Amino acid sequence: MKENFKKTIIVIAAFLIAMYGKSILLYFFDFKITISSKSLQIIYFYAWWVIPIVIALILIYGFLNIIKELKLNQSFTKGMLWASVMVIPMYIGSFITGKFVSGITATELIHGSLLAGFFEEIFFRGFLFGQLFRKLKWGFIPAVMLSAVIFAMGHLYQGNSTGETIGVFIVTLLGGAWFAWLFIEWNENLWVPIGLHVLMNLSWILFEISDTALGGISANIFRATTITISILITIRYAKKNGGLKINRKNLIINHN
Repeated sequence: MKENFKKTIIVIAAFLIAMYGKSILLYFFDFKITISSKSLQIIYFYAWWVIPIVIALILIYGFLNIIKELKLNQSFTKGMLWASVMVIPMYIGSFITGKFVSGITATELIHGSLLAGFFEEIFFRGFLFGQLFRKLKWGFIPAVMLSAVIFAMGHLYQGNSTGETIGVFIVTLLGGAWFAWLFIEWNENLWVPIGLHVLMNLSWILFEISDTALGGISANIFRATTITISILITIRYAKKNGGLKINRKNLIINHN
């Protein structure tokens, strides 16, 4: 119990440093680095996420276990293949109802889709949710709520009014919970939510449908179809592999 408490403190402290360390340095010490290169700005941004969680994982599990603890040692091929199947409806919908965006730079494409989806899943699902639920035995609901709420707060800038901001918060909150559920049900294969997140981001970059996470009616129909298909496929997969991992035994406290 005492050991779990120490690990919880390390995990949450690393998470808070990653999220707010840069802002704290700027506010209290007026510490700011000016970087002109867009590529270096992106590296600097994600370094604030990567370095604290790597240090935390080294302190708890040792350097050689970082990849294992983030669950990046699972099947990349399986994760990306099934994510590609699940996201097909969104691309069909984007092609039919959206407008292809031309003039996108390689940096914008890589940052907006690949890096954003990859690092957000590592940070929120692989690290924070994964450690709280898998190792520290938090229940699925409290673990997913903490990670999903903060994940949703990071998207509030997309709202242009109070109602729209609330809508964005709810949509991204549910999205965070959905990604966490997929992560666990696919035998803790983080490549499934990474693949979905990256490919969904890519569809929003390539096709102009909506400026926020809320989307329009047509966009939400195809998005809902993708979510529904992902749930059905996941349930079928879970039943063939011993049953659903998320159940009443681990909703509040993880007794598994």
